[in-house]
Amino acid sequence: MIGFLKPYKMELLLKDCLYYKLYYCSICKQLTRNNFRAYAFLNSYEGTLLAMLYNEMAVRDAGAVKERCTGLPIAKVAVLAPGNEAVELGAFISLLAFQIKFQDDLADESGFWISLYNNLLLRRLRKTFSRQGDSAKKFNIDMDHVRSGQEDLDRLEKDPGARDIEVFLERWAALFSYIMTQPFKGKIDGDRHQALALWFNGLGKIVNLMDAMTDIHQDLKAGKFNLLLRTEPGPRADNDEWLNAAYQKYFKTIQDKRAELLALLPRLGLSESLPVAQNILTHCLDKEMVKVFESMVLRKENQERLLFNCKEF
Repeated sequence: MIGFLKPYKMELLLKDCLYYKLYYCSICKQLTRNNFRAYAFLNSYEGTLLAMLYNEMAVRDAGAVKERCTGLPIAKVAVLAPGNEAVELGAFISLLAFQIKFQDDLADESGFWISLYNNLLLRRLRKTFSRQGDSAKKFNIDMDHVRSGQEDLDRLEKDPGARDIEVFLERWAALFSYIMTQPFKGKIDGDRHQALALWFNGLGKIVNLMDAMTDIHQDLKAGKFNLLLRTEPGPRADNDEWLNAAYQKYFKTIQDKRAELLALLPRLGLSESLPVAQNILTHCLDKEMVKVFESMVLRKENQERLLFNCKEF
């Protein structure tokens, strides 16, 4: 479920693209400043989006400096100054995303050398995340609550009698919204915080659905849990007619949810971040749904490696 919430830069004005890139590069530097360079691959679009919103809504510190690019050290890039709280939050969320989702997907990668590398990286990153307790407290995220939510989702997935898709979507969306909005608690007014929680709840449902649609054939082959295979009556992932009908059904669900989120945007009171947020809900989702269609209906295999999915900025 990582990597969907990125803007489509071809539809952004140059100033908005550079504004987003400022946060993306800042988190990359934050992740690698106290770790080795491979940590740059953990930079997430979700962490970047949250850092951007948090800086505008809560911190309001856009002081930038020039530092050498992690990937291309001969070049210098604009980044937010070291110590920026929003950047620290974005880096923490990127590490947390790994803990929640990446480690499961890393285990699916095949090949001797990639598996060996992934296992070494996994152990290293677990140690890194174990040292993030102060950041969790700083941003008001109760890790016991997060772990409890994960365990609840695991129990639900293992319960063959659980077949209500709304229950699955709401449980995941509630956890996602909690993680993404707790840092704002007490730092923005109540109505704005409530709107933000609803916004991320809706995004969580969209991302969960898109992830299930994209992975339906891979999950069926591997015998893994898939939201649609569990909750749809008479699932037939080997039947083109069923696949197309299921795609159309959930495409409409995503479109309806997107309309709700676009209507919520004015309540967030965004300024500099507004064009990026709108782009994610429009051009980005349109582009991603094409990939979902290719994967689900056309059975086109996704060749992107997990650790190299954040490459457009």
